[in-house]
Amino acid sequence: MDEKFHEVVLKRMEPAHYIKYLNMQVRPYDMPPNDSHFDSQYHRSEIFYEKINNSFWVFAHESEEKTDTCYVMPPKKSKTDYFSIDYYQSKHTFRYQFGDKIVPVTNVTIFSGSSSTYKIFVKRKSPIRRYRLIFSKQYLHRFLNLTSDNARLTNSNVIIATGKGLSVRLIHEIEKIALDKLYFQLKYNKNNFNYNLSVTANAFNVTDQFFKLANIEIPPTRITDDQDLMIKIIHHLEKNIKNKFPGIDALASDFYISQTKLKKNFKKTFNTTPLIYFRRLQINYAQEKMQIRKITVKELAFELGFKKSSTFSLWFKRYTGQHPNELQK
Repeated sequence: MDEKFHEVVLKRMEPAHYIKYLNMQVRPYDMPPNDSHFDSQYHRSEIFYEKINNSFWVFAHESEEKTDTCYVMPPKKSKTDYFSIDYYQSKHTFRYQFGDKIVPVTNVTIFSGSSSTYKIFVKRKSPIRRYRLIFSKQYLHRFLNLTSDNARLTNSNVIIATGKGLSVRLIHEIEKIALDKLYFQLKYNKNNFNYNLSVTANAFNVTDQFFKLANIEIPPTRITDDQDLMIKIIHHLEKNIKNKFPGIDALASDFYISQTKLKKNFKKTFNTTPLIYFRRLQINYAQEKMQIRKITVKELAFELGFKKSSTFSLWFKRYTGQHPNELQK
């Protein structure tokens, strides 16, 4: 690579040391115990984390770097073998490196062992969101039931057994929905009475989805025509989140498919409906917009194609548990 990147080495994997490292330059004002804001290395950054149990931690870290940055994930040297699932998402292209291979992506998930190492290259002023789930080896053995006689020899299981290697793939649409929900819970729902239960349930769901998708033996055939069409439809929805939902009839007509088949195949592929998927995209966009600048609910509703701000607020509360005005206080 010709570009010069400022190298940041995350030296420790143990949750307590990891938190200490990330909290090194906290701004001097009162803050909740499990989130931090930085102002030295980053243009803007924040981290949220939660301890599920003594062997399972969850982190959500969003940052926008001042300079081109290379994050180095070295081997995790500690008394306990720790493993991590890392999810990286950005609207801009970033790169990951494992060995001599450097790959440009806009999203990726990486499962790494205690002896694994890789790098993430992020350009300046390119916001990136990262989720990190950290587990002990003993915990993963119990979670995946690796002690059973019928345990399958998958890539993930080999990494757990040896502590070496990586499992790398793009993030599935189902995972994106679960991750967005987890991020919102960690950031906004701390004061809710069911916060711990909700975060724990969603963290288990994300973990379960990862290993189900990672261990699927995919046949060496191309994606089916039906799946390809569903992907084209979600790309169409993503490009039009600032308009009102087109409706099943219009979508079916635009993509030359029956309404019944559209609803059936969309549900089968993404485990949700086109309308729910579209609304989640809009609410995610609204949350990001509210973080970047001050904007009224009425302005947000108008920008996203809602005729009434009250309708937008109802959808927002349905997915977040809070009215948009509550997040702006």
